[in-house]
Amino acid sequence: MMRRYAGLVALLMLALGGQAQSAEMASKGGIIKGTITLSGQPTPDAVVSIQGVPQEIVKARLAALKSKKAVMNQREMQFTPRVLPVVVGTTVEFPNNDTSWHNVFSKSEAKDFDLGLYPPGTTRTETFDKPGVVRILCNVHPAMEGFVVAEEHPFFSGADRRGNYRIDNVPLGKVRVKVWHPRAGTTDAEVTLVREGQVLDVNFDLKK
Repeated sequence: MMRRYAGLVALLMLALGGQAQSAEMASKGGIIKGTITLSGQPTPDAVVSIQGVPQEIVKARLAALKSKKAVMNQREMQFTPRVLPVVVGTTVEFPNNDTSWHNVFSKSEAKDFDLGLYPPGTTRTETFDKPGVVRILCNVHPAMEGFVVAEEHPFFSGADRRGNYRIDNVPLGKVRVKVWHPRAGTTDAEVTLVREGQVLDVNFDLKK
């Protein structure tokens, strides 16, 4: 009986040790940051993601996420933010903060849905359960357009109004920095982080 108990304790300690090691691996690394410009002008509509991160680190970071919720507002006949990066499995709220009725729908391969018409002051939600780019539209106002970019890992950042981005705790080693923009498509660059705490400036000037 005591041998069985000791064996169970050993297995438990081994499992906890593995989880702690994975969490420690996920928290170490460097920083990749920079500025995204479109034909020389800063753009806020870019998503920067890190490709090539080992799966055990991805799993540890995903397990540490506290929430999988995000918001894309409808205000002044626009989706805000226009480009919203999220982790796969995130539920996005679409509040109608305008004075007119709105609709939110998409016919994208990664997500095909229609939330129907709904009045000002109300909110509807949709969960993005597959990776990919989802073009968001309103059938009441054809000029409205947004994009939800669903990533399979949390190593990403949306650019701010000045085109700046920053991704923390990128694992050491060789990785690929990928940039997506609705008008410029996808581009990437390979970089290497060699020491913990290292900061790499990786800038992109995209072409239309």
